[in-house]
Amino acid sequence: MTVTAGPTAEFDEAGRLDRLLRFDPRTEARYEAEHGRERVAALRQVVVFGTVIYNADNFTSLWLTPDLVGLSLVGHLLVVSPVSLILAWLVARVGPTGRERLALLGMVGAAALPVLLFWLTRAPYGDYMLHGAILSIVFGNMLLALRFRDALAFTGLLVLIAGLAVATKPDLDPDLRIALPVQFVTGCAFSLYANYRMERQRCREYLRVSAARSASEAAEAARRRYQDLSGTDALTGLPNRRLLDERIQDWLAEERPLALLMIDVDHFKLFNDTLGHPEGDACLRRVAAVLSGFASDPGILAARFGGEEFTVVLRDAGSLEPTRFAAALVRAVEELGLPHPGRRDGTGVVTVSVGIALRAAGARVTRDDLFEQADRALYQSKRRGRNRYALTDGAETFAAAG
Repeated sequence: MTVTAGPTAEFDEAGRLDRLLRFDPRTEARYEAEHGRERVAALRQVVVFGTVIYNADNFTSLWLTPDLVGLSLVGHLLVVSPVSLILAWLVARVGPTGRERLALLGMVGAAALPVLLFWLTRAPYGDYMLHGAILSIVFGNMLLALRFRDALAFTGLLVLIAGLAVATKPDLDPDLRIALPVQFVTGCAFSLYANYRMERQRCREYLRVSAARSASEAAEAARRRYQDLSGTDALTGLPNRRLLDERIQDWLAEERPLALLMIDVDHFKLFNDTLGHPEGDACLRRVAAVLSGFASDPGILAARFGGEEFTVVLRDAGSLEPTRFAAALVRAVEELGLPHPGRRDGTGVVTVSVGIALRAAGARVTRDDLFEQADRALYQSKRRGRNRYALTDGAETFAAAG
């Protein structure tokens, strides 16, 4: 079934997140690898900024809680601020789970301090200190962008702490015991919902990008597989005529020496007539396996030319290397010992004949010229008895047994 863009794709993205907006472990690990450093840098910057603003807001305690100015200064400047900076330093030295837990811990401490001052103070305007906790929650959920699961725990814990403080604070106006929790919960709900939307957007955007990237990679892999298949002979697994032509054109465009070997399985029609085409295919695969073993170097290309004919191209080949290669190849095929009962020359096993054409470094030789020379050499090797190779330099042809 084909998956199309739109609601179905959106559902698939959402389906990879749980209710707390957590990725599956594999996706989480990939996200961390791609964005972990960015998250650490953002946390550090935001914590430093938040610490400055947090302490600036501390000056309001001079008017709101004059009875607790000393405690407020100590709590803000000597406890919360240095601990926050230490945590900002530590986030780069722990794993992703530990990093987010440190951020959560720092925010709980920062928000709990104004709740404590609210509960302890007896100053006329001390009840306004509760706003500091709300600001801390907004900061943690929206600017620090706690992960939603941590934002939920952070907000819920502070609602509980603030609710207990309002419920147990002595001499608090009865109307404020109702109004303050409503204000607190309202502010918390706004910031938590904003956090949820931002986190969901972050997660879904990453999943969309990942899905697009995966689709692109899959398309590229499919293209490469198709390209590989279109350049591979189905029977033997060797490169086919198409890939052979492309590679020869590329190598002929260079100034380096080149050798082309045309290889033909001797009396192959008789082999098929005697043993049948399935055995003929098996024979070609065995010969192709020998060629493949000889073509392990990147400067050697072995390909199926068609029918029972194969081709080997040697890059940077001098005058001696192609003949040694051909002799070894002729000998290796003969040593396979594949029975050939249809032969009438007394050999009795499958053999090959090879024709060699050379292109000297810098010489101007076309592809057609090279194949014509190799064909002429192959004809000579067959005429002189098969199971051998022949070499042509464009004018003369020399033959030798394998």
